[in-house]
Amino acid sequence: MPTRIVCLGGGHCAATLAKHLNPAVHRGLIDVTFIDRDNFSVFHGFIHEMLCAKVQPSQIASPARRLFPPSKFHNAEIERIDLAAQTITTSRTLDGREYVLPYDHLILALGSIDDLSRYAGTAEHAQKLKTYSDCFKCRNHIIAMLELADIETDPAERRRLLTFVIVGGNFGGTEVATELHEYLYSLTQKEYPGIRPDELRVMLICAGGHILPELSQHHQPLVEWAERFLATSGVDIRYNTKVTAATPEEIVLSTGERIPSRTLISCSGTAQSPLLDGLDISRDERGRVKVDGNLRVLGHANVWAGGDCAAVPHPKGGTCPQLAIYAKTQGRQIAENLIATVDGGKPKRYRFTGLGDAVSLGRRRAVGHLKGIRLTGFVAWVAWRMTLLQFVPTWDRRIRLVIDWMLWPIFGRDVVNIRMDDSVGIRREHYEPGQEIVREGEIGRRLYIIWDGEVEVVRAEASGPEVLATLGRGQHFGETAVFQNVRRTASVRARTKVDVLSVGHKESLALSVMGSFGDTISKLPAKLPQL
Repeated sequence: MPTRIVCLGGGHCAATLAKHLNPAVHRGLIDVTFIDRDNFSVFHGFIHEMLCAKVQPSQIASPARRLFPPSKFHNAEIERIDLAAQTITTSRTLDGREYVLPYDHLILALGSIDDLSRYAGTAEHAQKLKTYSDCFKCRNHIIAMLELADIETDPAERRRLLTFVIVGGNFGGTEVATELHEYLYSLTQKEYPGIRPDELRVMLICAGGHILPELSQHHQPLVEWAERFLATSGVDIRYNTKVTAATPEEIVLSTGERIPSRTLISCSGTAQSPLLDGLDISRDERGRVKVDGNLRVLGHANVWAGGDCAAVPHPKGGTCPQLAIYAKTQGRQIAENLIATVDGGKPKRYRFTGLGDAVSLGRRRAVGHLKGIRLTGFVAWVAWRMTLLQFVPTWDRRIRLVIDWMLWPIFGRDVVNIRMDDSVGIRREHYEPGQEIVREGEIGRRLYIIWDGEVEVVRAEASGPEVLATLGRGQHFGETAVFQNVRRTASVRARTKVDVLSVGHKESLALSVMGSFGDTISKLPAKLPQL
C-alpha cells in the first residue's frame, strides 16, 4: 500500500513539492493529496503590476489542476488538523459538508495571512494584498476612486479620493507605491482628463529611517541608490512614521498628523494561519512552526513544514526569510527527504543560503544583487523581471505575462472596474475621536449599531453645535433616514474610539420584517432627533 502524504496549502512550497514527488507517485510508492481553499496558486511577485494593469489579473494565478497532477487535489476549506489521529477534516464551500482525509505524513505549507492587529481599523478599512480576491478588490478600488473623483466637485472629498497611502517601506510596499504613482499619472493624460496630475498624492509610510530593510544590513549602497531615485519620483515618503489608526476618511499617523484619504493599502506585516493555533507544536515568537535542519516539525517524526509558516533554520544562522525562492527550495528538500524516509533512508539537511534580492522602483528601474553582485537601474530591472518570470510555475502563464508586457505600451492600461459588491451589506467600521460618522443634511443610506465606544448626536444651531445626546455600546442611530428615505437632521461624531456595525439600506429593509429586529431598530431612542 502506498504511503499516504497530505500537503496543506497550494503556494510555492507546495507546487515545488508536487514537482519533485511526481516520480514517486508514478512508481506507486506514495499517494499524495494537496488541499487548498483556492484552485489556483498566486504568484505575488507581480502583484503590483496586476494592481496597476500592466498584466491582466488571471495572469498571476496558475491553475492547481495543472500544477499538482499526478498527485490529487482537494479543493475545500481546511477545518481541523488532528495530529494524534493523523487526519485532516475539510468542508466544502457549498453547504459545509465535511470530509476526513487520513495521512501517514503531513506537510504544513499554509503560507501566511495579513496581520490585522497592527493598528486600529486595519481589518475594516485597509486594502489588503495577501489573497487573490483582496488583490482584485484593491485593483477595482483604485479605479473606483478615480471614477468618483472625476465627478466630485467638493475639494475636500476630491483630496480624500485622490490620496493613496501605502503602509510598509519593504519590497512589497515600495513596489506598490512606485508603480501606483506611475500608473495614476499616466491615466490623467488620457482616460481621466478631469483630474489634474497635481491633485494626485501617493504616500509611502515607512516605520524605519530607510526603505527596503531587507537590503539594509548587507547592501546599504543599494538602499541609498533607491532613495535617491525615489526622491525624483514624486512619491511622498514618510520615514520613522507608523500608522496608528485607519478610518473611512482618514489615516492617523504616529506623528499626530491625520491624512484625509479613502485608500490605505497595507503591505506592513503578516500573521500565521489560525489552523496552527490548536496544534501541539513548537512555534517561534512570530508564530511560525519550528522545524529542524531537515524541515521536520520538532517532536513530530511524520510532520514537515516549509514556506512562510515555518521557522526554517538558515545554514548561516537565524531563520530563512519569507521569500518565494526559499519556499520553493524548501519544498524540493521536503520532497527529497520524504522519499528518502519512505525508502528507509535518512533525510538531508536544508543547505540553501540564498541567490539574491531585487525590487522594482518604477520607471523601468530597480536595485538588487545576485550572489553579492550589486545591480542598479535598467540592468537591474531587466534582471529582476527575467528572474521573477522563472518563478511563475506554468508555461502558459509565463507566455501570457510576456504578451501583456508587449501589449500595454501600445494599447494602454486597462481601466475596467468590475464591481464585486459584498453579498451582505453589513460591515464593521472604525472611527477616531472627533470624526463624523453621519453628517447633517446628507441622504441616509446606512444605519449604525454601536459595537464599542461612544458617539455624540450633534445639531448645528445659530449659536453653534449643540450636543443632543450621547450613545454607547448596543445603541443605534441613522434608522429614520434609512426607513423613511429622508435627509439626516443631525450629525453623529465619535466621542471616543468607536467601532460600529454599518448596515446597508437594502439589508436594513430586509431585516426590518423580522419582529425583534424591526421593532427595535425602527423605533427611535427617546428624545433623539430623527437621523
